[in-house]
Amino acid sequence: MKVVELSGGVGGARMARGLAAVHDIDLTVIVNVGDDLPTHGLHIAPDLDTMVYTLAGVQGPHGWGRSGDSFVTNSELARFGLNNDFKLGDLDLALKIFRTLRLTEGSPLSEVTDTVRASFDIRSSIIPASDDPVRTVVTTDEGDVLSFQEYFVNRGHRDHVASIEFEGAKTARPAPGVIAAIESADTVIIGPSNPVMSIWPILSVEPIRDAVRAHHRVVAISPLIGGRALRGPADVVLSDLGIGVGTGGVLAAYQGLIEMLVVDSVDKADTGTREGVKVVAHETLISEPAKAEQLARAILGL
Repeated sequence: MKVVELSGGVGGARMARGLAAVHDIDLTVIVNVGDDLPTHGLHIAPDLDTMVYTLAGVQGPHGWGRSGDSFVTNSELARFGLNNDFKLGDLDLALKIFRTLRLTEGSPLSEVTDTVRASFDIRSSIIPASDDPVRTVVTTDEGDVLSFQEYFVNRGHRDHVASIEFEGAKTARPAPGVIAAIESADTVIIGPSNPVMSIWPILSVEPIRDAVRAHHRVVAISPLIGGRALRGPADVVLSDLGIGVGTGGVLAAYQGLIEMLVVDSVDKADTGTREGVKVVAHETLISEPAKAEQLARAILGL
């Protein structure tokens, strides 16, 4: 069975870990690049790195970064008056340096990502949504225009969001292999990621959105439990933008794209057919690998 997951953030990476544990599937993960940013001269790709580290089993205790990492270099940056709010671990820096060198030499991001994947002995395919820059830009209700990392890291996603755009999306092309993977997949899964800030950047590349819309079996997993996000601002952003709240907001975010939505067991009152989408309940708290695999098997068997 061929499976594609659209993914961003820790939730999407944990879902991929569960899918990868099902040994009779061929998994391709298409990863958000809207969060990518230059920092200290390095190309930082948070969602790609979270995916690599999680599938390799070396992710940090919070779901991001490397396990057992130290932050000596990051702390030392303050000596020179540099902003070190974005935590770069010493082990993690090696990947960032390698990626930046390869990109500077002219290699596309997808090629570099595949080299990184192979170096960690990951069997599943990991592809950035695009080799072209697609950057998430947030406008707050106070009128501030922020990059995703300014909004999410520097300001702790405390601002209310008035609008969001994805710079470069209109001219960006899907990375090699993205469309073929979607078209050949038996199932496309949208991970339990922030719909607006992790999945919309992927779907903002029009050929990807068209391929997902045309697919016969697209299943999304709600990132909300009891109407709230366990981490991050998914619930607040859906409300701020007037998309909706709870399960209704997630359905609206994926309108016309999905045939099934999986919600957490605590939201079983939301199950049934809603706006032409079958809503089913299952435990979606997947911080433990075994729980992620159980969810993966349940989705593939539905």
